Amino acid sequence: MSLPATRATTATASHAVVQAVESYIQNQNLLGEIAELDEMLYDLVDMHKDNEVALKRVIQCIHNLLQTNSKWNVRFGPKLFHKLVSVVIADSREDTVSRRQLVANVLVCVQLHSRKFPRIEGKFVLQQLWSLSLSNDHQPHAAQILVHLFDEFIHNLGRECAQELVGVTQNLLQSQVREDRRAAYFLMRKLQGIQEVVAALQCSEQQWCAYVGIMENLEEQQSHLVLPTLGTLLPRLGLMATNLSEAWLAWLRILCVRLLGDNNILVMRWTLKFFFSQSSLQQLSRFNLLPEFLAATNRTQLFNPEVPDCLTMEQINDFMKGYDVEPLLQALVGVPWHCVPLVYWLNGWQKDVLPFVSKELLLQLCARVRALQNPSLRSIAINNVMFSFSNTIASLSVSEYLNFIESLYNTIDDYADHYQLQDKIEKCTNFEEHLEHFNRRSCELVSRKDYKYDLFVAFLLKLRTVTKTKHGWWRFLPFFLHRELDNPEQYLDFYRSVYGINTSLLQSGVSLEVLQQHLLERFECHSREEKSFVLEHCVDLFASINLLTWSKLQELDLKPLILLDQGTDKTFGILANRLAEHTQPLEDENVLSALITSLGRFNLAEAQAILKYAVANLNREEYEKCVVKVLNRTSWLLGFMESPDYIKAPPSFVLRGLLAGETTTGDARIEIACSNIQDTHAIARERFKVYALNYKDLDVASICDTLLSMNNELSGKKTRYFANSKEHRRKMRIATALLDLSDRWTWSDGLWEAALCPNDQLNISFMYEYLVAKMLPTINTLLEQLKLLPNLKPSQQVSLISVVHIYCLNRWESLDQKQLSGIFDDLLPLAMGANFQTRLLAQLVLHRLSTKCIESCLELSIADALKNTIEKTLGDKLSEFQKEARFLLPELGLECVNTNISQAILWMTNAPFDENLDSCLGCRYHFRMKLQHIRETFKAKKSSLAPELALSSTASNGNVQRKMNPLGDIYPDSDFVDATKTLPDHELIVVASLIDKLPNLGGLARTCEVLGVKTLILGLKSDAEKSDFTNLSMTAEKTLDLVEVKPEALAEFLVGKQMEGYRVVGAEQTAHSTNFVDFKFPKKCILLLGHEKHGIPADLIGFLDYAVEIPQFGLVRSLNVHVTGSLFIWEYCKQHLARV
Repeated sequence: MSLPATRATTATASHAVVQAVESYIQNQNLLGEIAELDEMLYDLVDMHKDNEVALKRVIQCIHNLLQTNSKWNVRFGPKLFHKLVSVVIADSREDTVSRRQLVANVLVCVQLHSRKFPRIEGKFVLQQLWSLSLSNDHQPHAAQILVHLFDEFIHNLGRECAQELVGVTQNLLQSQVREDRRAAYFLMRKLQGIQEVVAALQCSEQQWCAYVGIMENLEEQQSHLVLPTLGTLLPRLGLMATNLSEAWLAWLRILCVRLLGDNNILVMRWTLKFFFSQSSLQQLSRFNLLPEFLAATNRTQLFNPEVPDCLTMEQINDFMKGYDVEPLLQALVGVPWHCVPLVYWLNGWQKDVLPFVSKELLLQLCARVRALQNPSLRSIAINNVMFSFSNTIASLSVSEYLNFIESLYNTIDDYADHYQLQDKIEKCTNFEEHLEHFNRRSCELVSRKDYKYDLFVAFLLKLRTVTKTKHGWWRFLPFFLHRELDNPEQYLDFYRSVYGINTSLLQSGVSLEVLQQHLLERFECHSREEKSFVLEHCVDLFASINLLTWSKLQELDLKPLILLDQGTDKTFGILANRLAEHTQPLEDENVLSALITSLGRFNLAEAQAILKYAVANLNREEYEKCVVKVLNRTSWLLGFMESPDYIKAPPSFVLRGLLAGETTTGDARIEIACSNIQDTHAIARERFKVYALNYKDLDVASICDTLLSMNNELSGKKTRYFANSKEHRRKMRIATALLDLSDRWTWSDGLWEAALCPNDQLNISFMYEYLVAKMLPTINTLLEQLKLLPNLKPSQQVSLISVVHIYCLNRWESLDQKQLSGIFDDLLPLAMGANFQTRLLAQLVLHRLSTKCIESCLELSIADALKNTIEKTLGDKLSEFQKEARFLLPELGLECVNTNISQAILWMTNAPFDENLDSCLGCRYHFRMKLQHIRETFKAKKSSLAPELALSSTASNGNVQRKMNPLGDIYPDSDFVDATKTLPDHELIVVASLIDKLPNLGGLARTCEVLGVKTLILGLKSDAEKSDFTNLSMTAEKTLDLVEVKPEALAEFLVGKQMEGYRVVGAEQTAHSTNFVDFKFPKKCILLLGHEKHGIPADLIGFLDYAVEIPQFGLVRSLNVHVTGSLFIWEYCKQHLARV
């Protein structure tokens, strides 16, 4: 019989190939004899090398013939396997899923062949694969070969090959491909048992085991798993030992690079703090890790001051001590820095004037600083550079210095080193050689500050010695600055003598066109850029000379809009200031709009001038629109005491201003927190409060009533909210505004609702408690509310007791004995109540009031006894309890003289920095320390909620959790069909068709897969594709045999399985249920699980061979169906599968 001559292109045709081979063997009477089939199978492999489907069938045939229990005893020579390896692995660069599966099948065949024929033939094939896996050419399946055939390589090629595997494993460990890294972990676990490898690395077996454990868990990217692993295992590696071998040092460096490149911010913070505390820059250099370490710190999140245990400047400063500047600077300039990390590193040098460094490195550092996006942090970085590298900066020539400042400063940065540049100009002996660096950009940088004038004087003196054609860009600006000097002649004399400028034109009455034309000619402007500069500065100069009043515009027939367009910001300032004195409405409405549009945040004088014009010349409606537009562009004016003279903002606008401001997030928020500047929105809100207090015509009471209604409405809509959430921030802004404006408000009954809101955050409750105590019109209002104490919730009782405490201490002189006696009678029951917080505060308040009565010589019979009783009850803890935050509220009004009460409350409760401006409270030191103690308590509470684990050197028992790394999870197992395999005599099929909650189904799928159950029956197979299922199944559905049986077809399904010999076990409570503890599962078992609520329906109960119930000892009716199913599956596995 001959083999098929044509190629098989379908699965059916490929199957025919296999049948043909088997028929050939039988017809040749080879049963029980040795047959040489190399040529035949070689031709088959070659024939179908481009057809994966057919090739897979051929490999299946080879596998069947190789199996030890095959009915044929067939022997293959190396030629066939050489061809197979060449076609599937060596000659292919494909790395697809199907190709990996094909490789896995070939490797299994090689494995069988090497075990069946371990001598020359098997070794030859293994040697070929070994060479392929170690080849320098990129072999996509090298790791797969090593993982599948590791034991064969060691057994057949000798343990010496393990030494070669060390280098290969190192390369895999550093791969960007996850499967390669996981293959490396598998190989490392295998190498762990080879003493020669561990000995060559000069590390202990414990160190190697710890190393592998860390690397495996890092791969999982789960901080709850990684952090305990690092805390326990990392110290065992001896990272900081001085006697590390070069081989072990190389492995440790790979680990450190992996740690420093981890994406999990918690793991990264832990790693860096470990290095900061246990290492130094010198030791990092030993590992050649300095660039990686600096790059690892380049994450703004690491320095978030609102997060517990963030990285600090002190840690970096200590870490940098004693290290050479040049190598650190070399590594520093290689990182594309974010703002905060670079400022922290530069701050480490701030206290030291550093020795000379390379000028090239300094310029590279300047480029990194200039690239920073946050202007405030960039300014800090610039100052650090100017101070720390002052020695190198001082050594720069004029041109080098100008290049340096251009590299360091943006045009919006404030350059303030004019005196050093002036000194360099004055001492320069070859000034002409440096003139080309005096360009427009350097001119813009140095001209931002007022103390630039002496610098330009020195420049003009040097310029006299240079040919006019080489004067460059800086020749222009001093001329246009002359009117700002006390002695302008020192400028004008230069321009008269050198450029022949007619200074008589710098007088009133000369037209703008004449002045512009004259200066263009004298300055010999050629480029468009030079002409534009001269023309626009001529407009500024002309406006300052001629426009002494707004009416001059009409006299000179000038259009203000044209001047605004042609001039610079200086022209805008002149026009705005002239407008302030104008007493007639503008003829062109667009002029005022254009001026407002030109306003910047810090154009205070111009904004003030515009509003002074508006208040005098516009009607009410026009004025209100104008003031809103101006204040939307700059609200700084609101903080001025005289602002109400020209700012009469509408109440609705003030209300919005009191609550305005979006919360910044992410890196931008951290940058603000680290820049030592106050949040602009918070500053604006404070200015609106100052304005509301100063503007007597503003209806502040109406604004406060609206704010209180907003708070109470928010409390009704959102009964619970998270700390520092959007709702909490809005409540903070409302409460601080009400408390700060309370002097211009009167009592409102709505304050009780605000103060007694049961679920407010503490700082909100504190502010309303203080506000109610301050605003109460009479003691009777308080006494009436006290009668309701028994009906209040515990948190409301606490707030009302706090109000009593604040009111009594702050208005002690107005209280009489009868009123105090009534207060004592109302608070006494709470001092013996069940709720701890209520009871404690009531006892503390009663103790303080009793003490106050005794000190004031009030004859209150209960006071002395009550004081003694409470002191005995609380004992030594009394003084500690008296430091509680609420207990300090009455003292705020007396102690915080220069600070708003609201800001003190926000500060001591650790409110976000952009809600609390007063970081330095204006109170006595002793009281500030009390508040600081409370603030630290609030910080500690926040820290206790943080997910990051504390830094620890070892776990209590030395063990850590380790995720399994099974071979099948790295590369596919073979998918051969074993025709000789007999069906097992035991099987569990889980039927979950009645369950309709996807999380339960997903959990069951995961349980089945983990415990080896092969088949899961679902009501809808498509359920396995939904996220609620897959979130819990963890990919179990990919390996399970999922079968769809709808609930209405279950009866037929169960009967069919019973006919096949299965027994149906139902998890259900019936009158004749078997106890789960005593039940013996049948080997062939169908487990039927019921609906989450209704259980197994009555029409299916009759099909059960066994009804089994789990005994219960609590009150809840039943277990969750997923939990029940998991218990049943585990019990079956324990009885049957665990013994296989």
